Amino acid sequence: MFKPIQLTGAQAIVEALLRYGITAGFGIPSIHNITIYEALRQEPNFQHWVVRHEQAAAFAADGFARRSGRPAAVFASTGPGNLFTLVPLLESFQTDTPVLVVGTNVASPLLDKPCNALHETPRQLDLFQPLTRLALRVTSPDAIPEAIARAVEVLHGPTPGPAFVEIPHDFLSAPVAADFPNGPRATAAEPLEEEIAQAAAHIAQSQRPTILIGSGALRDDAASSVRRLAETLQAPVLTTTAGKGLIPDDHPLAMGCIARLGAAQDLLLASDLLISFGARFTEFDTGQFRLQLPARHLQADESGSRIGRRFPVAAELVGNLNAIAQGLLARVTPRASWWDAAKARDRERQRLSALGADGYAALIRVREALDRGDVVVHDQSILNYWAAAFFPVFEPRTFLYPSGSGTLGYGLPAAIGAACAAQRYGLPGRVVCVTGDGGFQYTSHELATLGQHRLPVKILLVNDSAYGVIGYLQRLRFSHTHEVSLKNPDFCRLAEAFGIWAKRVADCDGLGRALPGWLGASGAALLELSIALKAPWEIGAIFTAQESL
Repeated sequence: MFKPIQLTGAQAIVEALLRYGITAGFGIPSIHNITIYEALRQEPNFQHWVVRHEQAAAFAADGFARRSGRPAAVFASTGPGNLFTLVPLLESFQTDTPVLVVGTNVASPLLDKPCNALHETPRQLDLFQPLTRLALRVTSPDAIPEAIARAVEVLHGPTPGPAFVEIPHDFLSAPVAADFPNGPRATAAEPLEEEIAQAAAHIAQSQRPTILIGSGALRDDAASSVRRLAETLQAPVLTTTAGKGLIPDDHPLAMGCIARLGAAQDLLLASDLLISFGARFTEFDTGQFRLQLPARHLQADESGSRIGRRFPVAAELVGNLNAIAQGLLARVTPRASWWDAAKARDRERQRLSALGADGYAALIRVREALDRGDVVVHDQSILNYWAAAFFPVFEPRTFLYPSGSGTLGYGLPAAIGAACAAQRYGLPGRVVCVTGDGGFQYTSHELATLGQHRLPVKILLVNDSAYGVIGYLQRLRFSHTHEVSLKNPDFCRLAEAFGIWAKRVADCDGLGRALPGWLGASGAALLELSIALKAPWEIGAIFTAQESL
């Protein structure tokens, strides 16, 4: 235990966050949490960014964690402020992203006693239970350090994700004399030797192994060990959407993202063994779970709860993924190549180029203009669907995609979080946000946050004046569209109102010419591409139509 210090409840929150490794956060001051903001003002070692909406605060914390690998805090207030974080928490929950929401409630004498108190929300804590790994109420001021410690431990657990700590606002001014518990423990279990031995036996019997790597491998620094295993076995490697970048897409064994479906399915049908590391097998990645896996599947994950959830397994490996990969490496022998990944990639590039699709052309122009380590944060639009399947990624934590919830509005605030992570920890790479006009307007108010904090986020906004994906699905199913056309503002003038560089282009050639000025602009910049794109499955770039996007 740390030596107790006499603090207020609000000061104890900030002190606990710092002691347990959370040094940054997002939020909005409110009548119920202004005491926390006074404590933040007094603590120079904690960096805070004020946003325009609590939803954006939690999305920003998600982007911060994905880019840096370190959790951030969100400070929200009783009732409406807390509830605005629920949609981002769904995304963080589904993607195992560590985010800590510190929220308030009515004063302790009024808890669970309906009396129309300001911001009173019936059973507020219950609303957070399904969308967090831990949701708890602080029952006394002295319990604040222990509550923060428990929450932070969950953020680093075998199935990490968001946590919510609810504190009655009168506790924030009360004295706290409790000890600070020791910091969170490493909780990733060591894998069982017999599981590794069984998996190695399956590998020895296989002739055509394939490896799938998902975002779970980020947490255990397992990517390099998995790559070495692939190189030893000469096994082609697929990634999930969330795992893009864990193997460089120009690696000799890289076969890209499983979400491209057609090429991925060809590979998996030719393979006799799949070894997956930290993959969630989402509906999006697997074509509504229709993807066919090889006859044998070895699934490795930190948590046994998700093994075999959707696809059967021949053997399970539960524990630290880096240790699992190293354990397998010690038991396998080098193989000869059975699949020419480079040839398969070239064949697919030729096929895609022959389609003459503006979406693919725009994607390649953007990729060619960026450096390998630049960070691309995605919203949900037709161009983002192209990116999920076909955008080449070369480094971990440089492709952020709302693959957990598929929500609109993720892109801009998550990009803000990624830029703040770069600022806080000196991380390299420019931050780019790719979004559509529909999704952008969910959180476009955060242009004000960009302007206020001078964050150099580059926004590529594809404007087709519609909810384009929904329009395509309506035409596919009903032969017409309804309520998908949008009357949009002048996005360039909107950006300029916040002091942000802006330019509009009307085709892919104009995009190519404008990219250097956009990327080279000082501070934030918005480049609007006014064009109607076709979705990748609409023109046969992906062979499995996803009708329930």
